[in-house]
Amino acid sequence: MTDATKPLDRMARAHEEEYFRTHNRDLIDALKAKLERHDRAEGLAEATHIHDEALLERVAAQGIDKDSMAVIHLVPLLQVAWADGEIQPDEKDLILEAATLYGIAEGPARARLDAMLKAPPSAEFVDAAIDFIKALLAALPEGEAEQACENMTTLALHVAEANGGLFGLIGKVEASEKAALRAIADKLSADYPHAAEHLLERL
Repeated sequence: MTDATKPLDRMARAHEEEYFRTHNRDLIDALKAKLERHDRAEGLAEATHIHDEALLERVAAQGIDKDSMAVIHLVPLLQVAWADGEIQPDEKDLILEAATLYGIAEGPARARLDAMLKAPPSAEFVDAAIDFIKALLAALPEGEAEQACENMTTLALHVAEANGGLFGLIGKVEASEKAALRAIADKLSADYPHAAEHLLERL
């Protein structure tokens, strides 16, 4: 038991109180983050009718909510553009054109896109995004889903080709970008084999 009249005991007591204050603050912050993540996941479920709780939690953990989820469609393109360590101007232009197609002009989705144009998305974000895209495609009629998947992979290929390759040779895709495209094809192959095969054939 500490004696508050002794300097060392007062110091020990102060450190102990600070520890518990910090610990309680950390617990409160963790609970707040969990509740916010849960709210984002619920919003995503309402907006998309996806009911895979584990997937919704993964996406929500990346800070995505119903107002910013449109940016997920651009993640494969960003993955390819960042494959060589930097986004080239022509690649950025194509991604911004794709953003217009997906209605991403302002708001949270555009803010998230701007952030990912400055720094690459994490591997966890990319994996969660592609799985989320697959879940969205699964809600479409079969023919539409396959076409939408092929449109996405074609856009990703165009991004890879956008920089023109070595000495401006149009259509040349660097090894790092080919690896990124193969990774995308691999993730899609089980559910959308035709789109994946078509992409691989064009590398």
